[in-house]
Amino acid sequence: MQAVRAALDRFGPRAIESYIISETLGADDVLAAVVLAREVGLVDLAARRAAIGFVPLFETPDSIRQADATLAKLLREPSYRELLRLRGGPQEVMLGYSDSNKLGGITTAQWGLNRCARRLREVAAAAGVRLRFFHGRGGTVGRGGGPTAEAILAQPWGTVDGAIKITEQGEVVADKYSLPRLARDNLELTLAASIEAAVLHRSAERPAADLARWNSAMEIASGAAYTAYRALVDHPSLVPYFLSATPVEELASLKIGSRPSRRPGKDAGIDGMRAIPWVFGWTQTRQVVPGWYGVGSGLAAARAAGVDCLAEMYERWPFFRMFLSNVEMVLAKTDLVTARRYVDRLVPAEHRHIYDLIAAEHERSVREVLAATGKPALLAGYPVLRRTLEVRSAYLEPLHLLQITLLEQHRATDTVDPRVERAILLTVNGLAAGLRNTG
Repeated sequence: MQAVRAALDRFGPRAIESYIISETLGADDVLAAVVLAREVGLVDLAARRAAIGFVPLFETPDSIRQADATLAKLLREPSYRELLRLRGGPQEVMLGYSDSNKLGGITTAQWGLNRCARRLREVAAAAGVRLRFFHGRGGTVGRGGGPTAEAILAQPWGTVDGAIKITEQGEVVADKYSLPRLARDNLELTLAASIEAAVLHRSAERPAADLARWNSAMEIASGAAYTAYRALVDHPSLVPYFLSATPVEELASLKIGSRPSRRPGKDAGIDGMRAIPWVFGWTQTRQVVPGWYGVGSGLAAARAAGVDCLAEMYERWPFFRMFLSNVEMVLAKTDLVTARRYVDRLVPAEHRHIYDLIAAEHERSVREVLAATGKPALLAGYPVLRRTLEVRSAYLEPLHLLQITLLEQHRATDTVDPRVERAILLTVNGLAAGLRNTG
């Protein structure tokens, strides 16, 4: 907070707008940050000073489930309401896509965040407070990525209240904004979608009975998908499999990320793994588990429970259509033949059975997504994208083979060869450039 105060004093009030509280689990987490800000003079209600705003970040399944209760308690605090009034703007809330996906799987994460946004909308409306949602999206589908305009239009009604904030990360920055024409087109699409969502999506567009059926279907699908996903990531062989089948350990030594691959002090399981290397590692080996695992089990469970409206949901519900479209694209990018090469050459024999679980769920997910969308094949409705991916795959295959060989060579000795490290980095960069949506 002292550094924030120094930056504001030196560079002016626009230097730092807000303070984000990661892993917010209760109103006290936000109020504690306010107290620290008060200690250095950033907040002084008596002097009518509120130099920065405070943004709770809901990013884990537990924090997302109780986000509405957290916000309601926070907005009942008179001193905090006075701080909001002094700020003269909406209460900003950040939704985290990466950790929610890593811990709960893509179905539960996407559905949980959609429900969370709706409940937060109701809490804010009851308190007479405007909300501004800040979506912490990454470049890959496993971290909330996908077409920005479609994502905005798929938000629950009333949640884009004249403003929205979205992160753009990784290679997405270059893909969307490296050329003036690209930047202008993407900003125009984002602006148009924001205006449409803010002006036209002020109330529910479907009858309450339809929404109730769809919500019930998603609850069943989410529950089954979560069970399937956690059965995978909690398996004792999963972490050894992931670390050996992917170049994630080498990524840490190559120093190409902004942060270490593991959070300090966390255990060796996936809880301690940062979301970016978690997704990046799976993508490099064409398994792309965070982008689709559990979807097939979830949809199959819904059908088994008598749900007969999945095709209707895909046709008429922007949220569900965007969700399945993104999953369809990631399923198409998955190449289990290539993945098998990584497994056979890099994974110890006692952990290779994890591949069988992944392959079975991939087959199930492809089958269930096609049944829900009514398409004969993945990306059948996007022939240009399908052809593009087919062409890219032919050029990526030699890079995969080279990466596997280099990883074998690197791991076979305790001596670090800088030439081998550089060669691994080149394969990592080449595959990321070819696959895109990698982190």
